[in-house]
Amino acid sequence: MIESICEISLTVPQKDIYYISWNIDACEGLGFLQTDEPSAGKVTVFTPLCLIDDMYSFIDGLRAEGVNVEITGVKGLKEKTDD
Repeated sequence: MIESICEISLTVPQKDIYYISWNIDACEGLGFLQTDEPSAGKVTVFTPLCLIDDMYSFIDGLRAEGVNVEITGVKGLKEKTDD
């Protein structure tokens, strides 16, 4: 069975791209980060559809740590907007 993959486009501080990528990688299976435009802090996070809520929780955790994370787009189900 092929798992559906969701793409979440983010804008983050350039200095935090590696930190975010490292933490996603440390959560084995949560997903992976692709750097799209490093100077602008534009990245895409890919995650299995079944873990999309976990990825949203991860993003909320980054924000709780003081990392400025803006969701700029979601491809897949369960879109979440910044409140």
